[in-house]
Amino acid sequence: MKLVSGQKAPLFVTKDIFGNIIDLSQIENQKIILSFFRYAECPMCNVQIAKIMQQKENFAKHNLKLITVFESSEESLKASIYDRHSFDFVIIADRNRELYTLYGVHPSWFKTIRTFSLKAIQNLKLAFKNEFKIMGRVEGTINQIPADFLIGKDKQIEIAHYGNSVIDHYPLEKLLN
Repeated sequence: MKLVSGQKAPLFVTKDIFGNIIDLSQIENQKIILSFFRYAECPMCNVQIAKIMQQKENFAKHNLKLITVFESSEESLKASIYDRHSFDFVIIADRNRELYTLYGVHPSWFKTIRTFSLKAIQNLKLAFKNEFKIMGRVEGTINQIPADFLIGKDKQIEIAHYGNSVIDHYPLEKLLN
């Protein structure tokens, strides 16, 4: 079932890729952006991560905590996301899809096929330009669709965005305003 704005965010306790405990209920005085991705070598995901890193100062300025969730292993995420992008936000490896299920983030062949558009071609060109693996190893569900949630300090969902394609994340500019 999809979550909606105004609903209480499902709480969870898990570990990040370094073994640090992430307890959603213990994050205080910060809004949280919970962003679901596909897998570590997904070129479209890496383009989005690069965009996030360009906005790094704005996340701090707006006191936003970013938590990212991937289907890949800790090792793959360290190599493909953390090391490659100098990514210093929270990264969670959710190989068993527990958080995906908790937040109603599901795969879709229809939405994956919908991805093939001019915007997708532009994203692939950007991925190629940045030397991201275009045909990288798939660690997870190839037809996984992203989702983004803005969770308020009170743990209420302010924005629930379920992507309509593989490249459809909620616009960072809107999250940062």
